[in-house]
Amino acid sequence: MKKVRYGKLRQVYQGVIFDVHQRDVLFPNGEKKIFEYCRRPNSVTILAFDRRGRLLLINEYRHGFRKNTWFLPAGRVDKGESPTAAAQRELREEAGYKAGTFKRLYRKSPSNSLLWHIDIFAAKDLRPAPLAGDEEFPIKVEFVSLPKAVKMATDGTIENEFIAYNIIRFAYMLRRGQFKW
Repeated sequence: MKKVRYGKLRQVYQGVIFDVHQRDVLFPNGEKKIFEYCRRPNSVTILAFDRRGRLLLINEYRHGFRKNTWFLPAGRVDKGESPTAAAQRELREEAGYKAGTFKRLYRKSPSNSLLWHIDIFAAKDLRPAPLAGDEEFPIKVEFVSLPKAVKMATDGTIENEFIAYNIIRFAYMLRRGQFKW
């Protein structure tokens, strides 16, 4: 049985955040296609909870939406930085809190044509520890109950599907006993 053969990735565009790569793929029937991939640095997303068990959400201006929108603290992993260190840094930069407890929930890749990993963390034992970030606009921090966050994720108040998915998945994990601090 013939196998699919993959050519080398070639960078065809270098952007500030994203690079575009192409690769020739040869199929067993002899057909050859060019596939494109978007590559960027790995990133982290944090579900951070206060002492009362409320989830920390941020509301910030996002250029793609052209308005303020709800997110979880998140950002890229800098070169030489571990995902856990990046999660702690992003939580401090975006929300002004440091977590005493971090637990990696899972690693997700957005799709087969987006080449990066996103490590999702749960965090608790928050204490104020702001760190200057690179945000262009002020970020509003709000703590909400997990059921309210799930409602916001399911009714479209949280517009980013990946953020909504992470909130819903975490609530599911808790209900099923699949997560323990």
